[in-house]
Amino acid sequence: MSPLDIYNEEFSKTTFGGYNTSEVDSFQEDVGVAYEKLLKRINKLKEENEKLREKLKNYESIEDKLNETLTSVQKTAREQTKQAKREADRIIKQANMEAEKIIDRTKMEIKEEYRALERLQEAKKLFKIRYKNILESHLQMLEEEEEEDTELEMDDFTDIDDNDLDE
Repeated sequence: MSPLDIYNEEFSKTTFGGYNTSEVDSFQEDVGVAYEKLLKRINKLKEENEKLREKLKNYESIEDKLNETLTSVQKTAREQTKQAKREADRIIKQANMEAEKIIDRTKMEIKEEYRALERLQEAKKLFKIRYKNILESHLQMLEEEEEEDTELEMDDFTDIDDNDLDE
């Protein structure tokens, strides 16, 4: 029923116990105005409701996109964290291997240096022994030569005759 239906409604009139037409007309006018206001309000609320539904759809769409983005970011962050951990593990493993190589190489260098030191100490001992032997040999030769010189000198004196002295 529309406000127009209310305005155009006609009542039958009776002489006895009938309705007062001016009251009925006034009532119809009031009901029509009130009903018209209500319909306008309902239409306005329907429009607002539709606008709010559209906004809600937009917000839900934005929320869905944000959730998708958040999920994507979280997934990317997890993947990057896993990748970073794998890279860190690889770097640590490589560093440990390098450190182990350096330690092994250093140990070998120390062993080689120690062997070289032992060889030098042995060479030093041999040099001392040889030098000492040479010195002793030369000393012995000097002593023998000195003895020979002394004997020669003595022999020189013993070979002298008394005649040689008289002359």
